Amino acid sequence: MNDWKDAPDLSTVSSSNCGNNCADALDRLWEYLDAELGAPDAETVRSHLAECEGCLEEYDVDVVVKTIVKRGCQEAAPEHLRLKIHEQLTVMRVTLD
Repeated sequence: MNDWKDAPDLSTVSSSNCGNNCADALDRLWEYLDAELGAPDAETVRSHLAECEGCLEEYDVDVVVKTIVKRGCQEAAPEHLRLKIHEQLTVMRVTLD
């Protein structure tokens, strides 16, 4: 695989040993990683990952991606940039009201 477009579509993966819906688990994976799911939904995803090797591999990749992004985003924005963003958000808020 030399191109990301050639990567398999894991949303259609189904594991013969788990019997669960992989597409549903993968759709909720980022919410699961960010602890944004309620307890029942989180348990459903957790159970699926425990039973499905393909989805667990996707989970592992997503954990690595989040770790790399977090590590790369440690630098604080300069004060002038933060002020400019704050001003723009204020303008947008006033415009929308």
